[in-house]
Amino acid sequence: MVIDKEEAKKVSRKQIQFLQNDDPLFEPLNNASIGNPIMVKNVFRQPSYWLVPLLKKDRVAGFVRVLLNGKIAHIGTFYRPASELHYNPTVVTGIESSRAFKMATERIRKEVETASEPAFVHDGPIGREAWLVEVSMYGKPNRWIFVTAQGVYERRAGQTLDSTIK
Repeated sequence: MVIDKEEAKKVSRKQIQFLQNDDPLFEPLNNASIGNPIMVKNVFRQPSYWLVPLLKKDRVAGFVRVLLNGKIAHIGTFYRPASELHYNPTVVTGIESSRAFKMATERIRKEVETASEPAFVHDGPIGREAWLVEVSMYGKPNRWIFVTAQGVYERRAGQTLDSTIK
C-alpha cells in the first residue's frame, strides 16, 4: 500500500496531536497547521517518502517524514521562540525549486550542457535532502548538481552514496 498526499497529512496530524499532549520537546509545534506535503524521491527519481511541513505564521516550525506505507520515519522541529519565527524557512525544502535551479545552472556550460528541472530527492539516507538537477552533455547524463539551503555540491551522474538505492 502506497499512501497519497492526503493520507500523509492525516498521519502527520494524528502523530503531532499525540506528541503535543505527551512530549514537552514538541511544544514549539503547539497550534501548528499541516502544510502541503512534498514527495521526496531517490536520486533515480522514484518515490521514496513524504515530507510534511508543520506551519506557524506561514513559516516552517517543523516537519514529519512519512514513509509510503504510512509509518512515521522522523519528526523534527526548528526550536525558535514564537517571536523569532521569521528566521524559519517558508518552504519545507529550505529553498524554492526555482532558486535551486538558478543556483545549479550557474555551474553549467550553456554551450554544451543542458539542465533538467529540479527534483527533490534524498541523496543517500532518508533526511539527506536536496534539489537534484541532472546535467546532460550532448544529450547524455553527465553530472548531478545538488542544491540545499546551505550550498551546492555535485558528482558524476549515476554515482550514488548508498549502494542500496538502485
